[in-house]
Amino acid sequence: MITKIRTNYSGLPIAVKATIWFMFCNILQKSIIVITMPIFTRLMSTKEYGQFSVYNSWMQIFTIITTLRLNYAVFNKGMSRYKDNREDYVSTMQTMTFVNATVLLLLYLLFYRQINNIVELPTVIMVFICIELMFMPAIDFWAIKNRYEYVYKRVVICTLLLSMINTLVGLIAVLISSEKGYARIISVILVNICFGMILFFYNRSKSKIWFKKEYAVFALGFNIPLLLHYFSQFVLDKFDSIMIQKMQGVSTAGIYSVAYGAGFIMKIVTQSINNAFIPWQYNKLEKNKIKEVDNVVFLVYIFVASCILLFILFAPEALSLLASEKYQEAVYVIPPVALGLFFAFMYSTFANVEFFYDKNKFTMYISLAGAGLNIILNYIGIKTFGYIAAAYTTLICYIIFALGHYIYMSITIKKALKINKVFNTIRLLIISGVFLFIGLLSIYLYKYTLIRYAIIIIFLTIIYLKKEILKNIVHKVRIEKDI
Repeated sequence: MITKIRTNYSGLPIAVKATIWFMFCNILQKSIIVITMPIFTRLMSTKEYGQFSVYNSWMQIFTIITTLRLNYAVFNKGMSRYKDNREDYVSTMQTMTFVNATVLLLLYLLFYRQINNIVELPTVIMVFICIELMFMPAIDFWAIKNRYEYVYKRVVICTLLLSMINTLVGLIAVLISSEKGYARIISVILVNICFGMILFFYNRSKSKIWFKKEYAVFALGFNIPLLLHYFSQFVLDKFDSIMIQKMQGVSTAGIYSVAYGAGFIMKIVTQSINNAFIPWQYNKLEKNKIKEVDNVVFLVYIFVASCILLFILFAPEALSLLASEKYQEAVYVIPPVALGLFFAFMYSTFANVEFFYDKNKFTMYISLAGAGLNIILNYIGIKTFGYIAAAYTTLICYIIFALGHYIYMSITIKKALKINKVFNTIRLLIISGVFLFIGLLSIYLYKYTLIRYAIIIIFLTIIYLKKEILKNIVHKVRIEKDI
């Protein structure tokens, strides 16, 4: 069997091999974070872990400011547009991000007291962050260029090496330091700076120029209109922690971030399913087989909803594995976070249809509206009900996202194909309503372990009895995607 697998693997096109390894690398990276979380949460107090989570949140903001997300979609566009001068394009992009980070450092040194009061991080950490921002984008530029060219081995090795060294150095730093929160932050920064500096100068050595105006104008013209979208996505995913930090303290932010991270384990599942599903979905849209897309998507929704509900029922045990007793009160954060992922998955399948027909501007508008609503609801909810309310506001925003994208997708299909009905609206509403009801009801079963386990057994039994349906969907998607 091993020989057969090797033979089949050897016969795969380079693009398929690269996809397999990048997917494996992505899953393993996230698994390392999940596996090591129980270690760090037990070694660090809630306040110390909160300091690390706050650093991660602020780092996201500073990264958007200094990189302008030049390492996102516009970089792939540049690899295609300037395929004969890719090294020069890479050099120009990292020069721009380096200069932006240097400007941020100078501004920080001028207004460090005011900025420290806002971010609640010491000066030494902030200076290290600015240096990290100078060099860390080089890692992304190097990796994406190699991925674009299907040079996967070195990217996989470097990425996994970075993750493992980060974890190992972080563990040593936490063990030997009395300021464990700041030690964990500095360990991450120093490892990122070391890798970033090496790849920064490596990228430069491949190019004869530092900067080319044509590349900069193209990249800025493409990306600046999308910055609001990128900020909006950050607000929805990470701004909760910052608002909790400011309103209820760093320690509470640490408790929330652990539970939020536990809930987002399911994001690995939903993202993997969507990535595998997109080629099949596009294939059917090309053939105008909307009804078939509707039927298969509905069954996929049922499967995803079942996985999420099982995870919600297991939430107390999952949090016990990931963190110590001091974090257990945050178990009630996990259900709304996990429920929100279902609606995030749902809206992504609707957005796939919009992107197929090149109707992607709506994504920016609804992201901006969702971010604004999320901030308002967070402020009211956290102030009135406490930090757990932040998870529910995120769920509400994802529901609104799904509804908005469904309406816009229906309008898009109607204009493109001259049909009135895209998906079966009634059954989508039914599955959404039932899913929400069962998911929220499960929260009240956390104190009744035997009842929860009985429901879990029933769920697993139903999934086992219906396994042929799942096999047929997987087989159908795999075969028709390859045709």
